[in-house]
Amino acid sequence: MLPVVVALVLDLTTAAQASPRPRECRAASASDGVWLRMRTADAQRYCELLARGYARLTHTPKEALLAARSAEGLLGPLPAVRVLSGRANLALGEGVLAYQLFQQAEADDAQAFADPKALHDYARAASLAGKSLEALRLYRLLVSRVALLDDARERAFVQIEAAAHVLTHVDKGADEALGYLAHVRQHPLGLSAWISALRLLALRQSGRNEARASLAAAPSLAALGSPPSSSFSAEFPLLPQGLFASLASLLGERAGSAASPSAPKGSSKGRGR
Repeated sequence: MLPVVVALVLDLTTAAQASPRPRECRAASASDGVWLRMRTADAQRYCELLARGYARLTHTPKEALLAARSAEGLLGPLPAVRVLSGRANLALGEGVLAYQLFQQAEADDAQAFADPKALHDYARAASLAGKSLEALRLYRLLVSRVALLDDARERAFVQIEAAAHVLTHVDKGADEALGYLAHVRQHPLGLSAWISALRLLALRQSGRNEARASLAAAPSLAALGSPPSSSFSAEFPLLPQGLFASLASLLGERAGSAASPSAPKGSSKGRGR
């Protein structure tokens, strides 16, 4: 019975750590020094503002940003405020600013990104800011926590984005990328074109013979849609700069192969038998 109890406690602890609600605003943190210093009417208002900000983050990020600024006005630029501000700025297309805020939050509190959704935004912001080594570090950490994400589509995005960044920034990273893609292939959630294209690129980079057969079954370039913009969009996986062009070139080979069959169109070979 004891192992079951221990497992349950660990699960609850992990879930609590992954909550977007900052530690100083959780009842379980009543004994924390930070919380004791904040036990005032301002502290209560601060927590209400952060809760409002997170409630509006997805649909009205401007309002989330205003809530974060109001919270900062009460108690200063605490890590939780910077995380919320960064996430709102990312949703508003300010990836570089978001990255700077995330960096400051992590420097002040190593646990500021226990919430995997916040960590995902941090990884995206690092990529958009051109910080490839940081993006890799964050995506690899995120993959280890992907099961904590409650949105299946976001879990798929994480694996796809991690694979894309490894393929772009890691020498001989094809096997690592294929491992990420193997997980998401089981539940593609309408993202099969992205998965297949990245898998083909990984196979090509690894020099495997399987790449030729995969090219014949590769998706069309149109299946990937329009090239992504330089800003973040929650509708599509985030690719490192230049990777979409590499995928387009690879899929263009597939289109060229399909348009050039081995036998000439007018050949009579095999007819009449």
